[in-house]
This record gives sequence, C-alpha cells and structure tokens, in this order.
Amino acid sequence: MQHPIPLVKYVSAVSLAAMVLLAGCGSGSNGMLTNTTGAGGSGSSTAAPMVLTVSDAPLGNILSARVTISSVSVSTGATGATPVSVLTNPVTVELSGLGAVQEPIEFSSLASGTYSSVTLTVSAATVVYTNANGVVTTATATLSNPTVTVALSPSLTVNSTGEVQLQLAFNLAQSFSISGSTVTFTPAINTMGAQVGSENPGDRQVEVNGSVVSLSATSIVVQSGDSGKQFTFTVNSSTQLPAGVALNSILPGAIVQVMGQTQTDGTILATSITLTSNASSSGQDQNGAKGIILTVNSSGGAVTSFTMLPRESFGSGMANTNAALTVNLSPSTTYALPEDAINAGLTASSFGTADLFPGESVTVSGAASSTGSTPALNAMQIMLAAESIPATLGATPTGTSPNYSFSLNIAVPSFLTTYGNLVTLNAMTSSATEYGNGMTESTFTALAAGASIEVHGYLLQTSPGVFTLYATKVAQIQAPETPESGDGGSGSSSSSSSGGI
Repeated sequence: MQHPIPLVKYVSAVSLAAMVLLAGCGSGSNGMLTNTTGAGGSGSSTAAPMVLTVSDAPLGNILSARVTISSVSVSTGATGATPVSVLTNPVTVELSGLGAVQEPIEFSSLASGTYSSVTLTVSAATVVYTNANGVVTTATATLSNPTVTVALSPSLTVNSTGEVQLQLAFNLAQSFSISGSTVTFTPAINTMGAQVGSENPGDRQVEVNGSVVSLSATSIVVQSGDSGKQFTFTVNSSTQLPAGVALNSILPGAIVQVMGQTQTDGTILATSITLTSNASSSGQDQNGAKGIILTVNSSGGAVTSFTMLPRESFGSGMANTNAALTVNLSPSTTYALPEDAINAGLTASSFGTADLFPGESVTVSGAASSTGSTPALNAMQIMLAAESIPATLGATPTGTSPNYSFSLNIAVPSFLTTYGNLVTLNAMTSSATEYGNGMTESTFTALAAGASIEVHGYLLQTSPGVFTLYATKVAQIQAPETPESGDGGSGSSSSSSSGGI
C-alpha cells in the first residue's frame, strides 16, 4: 500500500523568476506589466518586472493533473514583514503536460528587496491516471496540507535593473499519493528565483498553446487553452514562422503554439509561432485539443479515428474536462509538425496517419461534434505535440556536439508502457536542444547509466515498432527537500522513482 508522501521543497533560479512575472496577470489580462506589487525588504519604491511560471516533473502513469493555485506570495523574512502576493486571481493549470517546459501564469512587478521564501496554496486537484490494471481512472484528490512555505535558496534579490523570474516546479510523484481508489494531494514544489539576465536560454524558455486574440506588426496576444489567461508576445525579425505564413495572415481565433523567451525589459519575445489551425475570414474560433492518444481505430487497414485524453482545449465548442475525446479522421485530414520539431531534425513527410500510436501526444483542430454522449472532433489537422518523459539513462550519451544519441529506460507503469508498450526508447539531441535546471551540454554528456533525467521532445514512430524521441530540452531531476515550515507538513524528504525538477 502506498502512503502519503510528505511535501518537499525544490529550489531553482528559473522557477522563482517565472513566478514573479506571472503574479500581476489575471484572467483576461494581456500579460503586459500594469502594476507594482508590494513593498520590498528595503522599503524602496523602485520595482522590477517579474514573470511567474509553472512546470512539473511528470509522474509516468498520470495522464492529466489539473490543479487550482489559489494564492502565491513571497516574503522577505524580516520581523513583522507582510508577505507580498504575486498572484492576482486563482488559476487552474494542467501540470502533467508541461514537464521541463514552463508555462506563464502571471505578469507583474515586484518592489526592490531581498525575498527569502515562497508560500503557495492549492484549493483543488483532479487527476486522471492508469490504475494497476491499466484502466483510465479519474479522481478528485483530497487536499492534505494545501498550503506550503518553502525557502528560496539563494534568496531572490530584486532591483530595478531588469526582469526577475519565479518558477513553481511541481513534482507530481511527490504531490500525489494514490492508494487503491483514494487519492491525496499535497503540493510539492521546487521554487527558483533569478534575474532573467543571469539565466541560460533554456531556463528562460516558455510555451503557450491557445487561441489568437489579436495581432499587430510587433506583437501577438494568445489566450491559453490551459489556464484561459491571455499573454502578449513581442514579435520581431528573429521570430520564426512556418514556411509560407506571414504574421498578418494569422487571424483572430486561430490556434497557435508560441515558444518564447523572457526578456530583461519584462516582455516575452516569441521565438517561434506554429499555426495549428487558422480561423475563417469571419474570425470564427477554431476548435481543438492537445493531449495523449489512448486508442487507435482502423477499418480495412486504414486508421479512421482515435480516442485521446485532452490536456488543453481550444475554441468555444470545447471545454477543459477530463472526458475522453473521439477524433474522426477523413481523407482531407492533414498532418503537420511544429516549428521546433522541424528545428530538432524532423521532416514534414515523417508524420502521417500511419505514425499514429497509443501513447503519442498530438494537437488536433477541427469541427466539434459528438459521438453519442462522447465529445468528438472531426479533424481538419493533426499536429505532433511535444511530451516530457522522465526516465533513466541506459548508457552515457554518444556522438559529437550538438548531436548525441542515447537510450532511455522508462519506469513502469507509465502511459507509454501501458498504451505504447514502450519500456526502452532511443533519443537524440540537435542544435535546437536546450538544457535546463542546472544542466549543460557538458554535464549531460558526462552522465553515466542510471542517471535520472527528464527529456522534452517529439516522439515519432520512425518505422513500425521503432520509436525515436527528438529532444528539444533535457533537464536534470533533483532530489526533493523538506518545507521551510510546518505550513505544508513537516515530514521528512522521501525518494521517488520519478523525482522532481
């Protein structure tokens, strides 16, 4: 029998910076800085822009984890000091699909000072997982010690010279305890805070999938299909667009994936924009979903449909629920790759109907319908989506910079072992691969067999029964630490097969 796992603390510079920036952005906010949050430890009236982000270390058998964060605050630790709130309104996010990639949840500004701790409260958690018999199960978790305070180590020093980022990196293996049909949740997080200018590129990277709200020659506003919040990305000549697509040809209501990097001036620069589905000339929203394929259905040797578990939903005809979605295919359904997948070495012809398999992550766009009581989409386009996979190295990576090959051993059970019958997996890096959470290319290539890592990238069936993971980010999995205080429980640290980042 499994027992509740005590809350743990993680510390990382990326996490803290992301948290700070996101704090001032409520639902419907455009993600630009509009207010100054609280007084800093020095009492100075100067402030720096900040971004608050979330990420996670996924648990292999969890297909979806929706968590409502009701409050986040930072404190200087000074006697009598009032904690400074960095989250305007509660926000619900789906954590299991993030992994090593950060999602912004708020933009704000924070007064100059030195902040030594973060306090977070969770008000709800729902999980979809595969049980011991491989059956997809949905449960509303009982909240055990929903508030936790963790120390920032090192402390976050804020001045007016540039943006800071605060990241909340959840560890799902430590947060969820599943025993039979009983599920409990205690937020286990790794918090990082840092000046954006001091971070490496991988730690500054964020991703938003959602519907386009508006565009201009220099910016794009996207409403997240996950949190429902709106974020503004700046666009310049370095922003990568799909071949043949101009920024002004993307219409409001279109479904896009935007990869970006936080900047020292408090903005996020769009490094690439992938058009999943464009809107009609009338501006009508497109419908879609991003998630994991559960079953693939064929007739006469041809794939006709598949079922998937959505992690994010787009458009007015779709809702963020835990219900399985039927995707109907037709001869007119097209197949595509995101820009960062092409940068990682995949070719446009490498993904099609024959490459669909259970356990694969995809983004679907089309017309909402229904199959009996089951929600359905008539697919216009299927796009391969990235997935974060926690695993252990089979052997030290081989190759020369920046192209390395390595094998991964996947923990059992996980959605890949349950649905894709995958226990080992081949992976490769490229010039597009980022390294995060303190990992660099040199430390990665020095790892020995058995090292625990998390790889974010595109899993493709390159031939029947042969799978390759094209890595876009590699991060180390850090050992958990105990909370600073008893707010979230005083248990000792506990090991886990999937660890945390």
